[in-house]
Amino acid sequence: MKSPRELIFFGALTAVSIAVQGLFDVRKPTGQCAPVSLMLLVLADSGERKSSSGNIFLDPVREFQRDQDVAWGDKFNKWMVEERIWGTKNKEIFKFIAKAARSGQSSLYWEDMAHEHEKAKPVRPRRFKILYDDATSEALMWGMFQDTPVAGLVSTEGDLRNRAFNDLSKQNSLWSGDPITVDRKTAECFELKDARLTVSFMTQPTSFERYVRANGEMLRGSGLWARFLVCQPLSTQGCREIDSSTVSWEHRKRFSARIKELLQENVVMLEGPEHTRQPIGFSPSAADLWVEVFNEIEGEIKQGGRFEGAGDLASKLADNISRVAALVHIFEGEGDEISLEALRFSIDFCAWCSDEFYRIFMPPKESELDAEELLDWLKGHWDKGFDEVRKNTILQYGPRRLRSKERLDAALAELESTGDVSVFKRDRSWIVDFSGVDY
Repeated sequence: MKSPRELIFFGALTAVSIAVQGLFDVRKPTGQCAPVSLMLLVLADSGERKSSSGNIFLDPVREFQRDQDVAWGDKFNKWMVEERIWGTKNKEIFKFIAKAARSGQSSLYWEDMAHEHEKAKPVRPRRFKILYDDATSEALMWGMFQDTPVAGLVSTEGDLRNRAFNDLSKQNSLWSGDPITVDRKTAECFELKDARLTVSFMTQPTSFERYVRANGEMLRGSGLWARFLVCQPLSTQGCREIDSSTVSWEHRKRFSARIKELLQENVVMLEGPEHTRQPIGFSPSAADLWVEVFNEIEGEIKQGGRFEGAGDLASKLADNISRVAALVHIFEGEGDEISLEALRFSIDFCAWCSDEFYRIFMPPKESELDAEELLDWLKGHWDKGFDEVRKNTILQYGPRRLRSKERLDAALAELESTGDVSVFKRDRSWIVDFSGVDY
C-alpha cells in the first residue's frame, strides 16, 4: 500500500497511543507526570487512502476488542442470570419486611438480611471497549466510566461535527489528565477520574475549512487545536504505481503483535483491584536535551520569534514532544528510560507538526504572499544591475496580481517593515529602493 508518509506516521501513532496510554505516564524532567495520550488531525482529500492508512494500524485493536467482546458476552450473560436470581431473593426479603410491618412485628432480622444481601449484589462485568466512532459526549464519558477508562475517539473519514468531539472543556481536561464531572438530565451525574483519551481524526480539507469558519475562534481560544498534532500531506495520487515484486507484511505482523501485547497488559491491569500507571522518565542525556528544547521554545514566543502569535501552540509543544518520545520508546520496549534517540525523533516530528500548524491555522496574509512575489520580481532587476525602480513601473510591468495600487501598497508596506525596501519620492515619482535586500 502506497500512501503519504504522514498518513502512515499518524495512523501508527494513533494505535500506539491507544494501546499505551492506560499503562504509562511520562515523567518530564521538571518532575511533573503527564498522560501520553495524543490528539491527532490529518487533512487529506478523498482518494488519499485515509481509511486504508488508518485501518491498517487499527485492525489489531479492533480484532483484540472483538475477541474480548466474545469473552465479555459469556460473563455478561452469567451476570444477567445471577442478577435475576439476586433480584428474586431481594423481593422475597422485602416481602418479609413488609409483612412484619403490617403485623406490627419486628423486622430487624430481615432488615439485616437486606443489608447483607445488598453486599452480595452481582457486579456487572466491565467490557473492554476502547474504540469509539460516532458517539455522543455523554455516551463516550459513560462508557469510560462504566467500562474501560481508556479510549480512542477515532475516525478515518472524520466529520468534525462529531458529537463527542465538540465537548471542548472535557476534551481539554482529558488531554491534561484532569478529572471531569459529567452532568446528565435523566440520571445522576458522575465523575470520571484517571481516564485517558486518544483523539484521531482524518478529514477532508473542505470539511475542515467549513468547520473552522463556523467554530475557529472558539476552538483556537479554548486551546484545543494547540493540543493537536496536525498535518496536511501533499497528494501522492498519480504517483502510486505498483510493480510485480512480492510485498512483505512482516513488519505489519510485528506491529500488530506488539499492539495486542500492550492491549493484553491493559486487560490484566484493568482487572486488578487498584490499577496504576507506570511513570517513565528520561535518561540523563535526554533530560538535558528536553530542558534545552523547552527553553528554546519559550524564548521563541517573544516578538520576532518563531512562535510569536502562537503562544498556545508553543505552550503545548514540549508536552507533545514528551508524549511522542515516550510512546516511541515504550512501543520499542527498550529500557526503563526514554532514550536520546527517541527524543530526537520526537523533536523533529513535533517541530514538523508545528510547521504544519502554521500552514493550516495561520496561513500567510495576502499582503505577505504579494510581498514574496514582489521580492522575486525585484530580484530579476537586481540581477540586471538595478537597485531601484519607479513604483509606476511595478504597477505597469510588475507581477499581475500587484497591478492595483491597494495591493501594491500593502506589499510594499510588508517589505518596508522587514527592511527589504524603502519607498521615497524623487521629483514627482515614487521610487522603490531595494539596494538593502540580501539576495
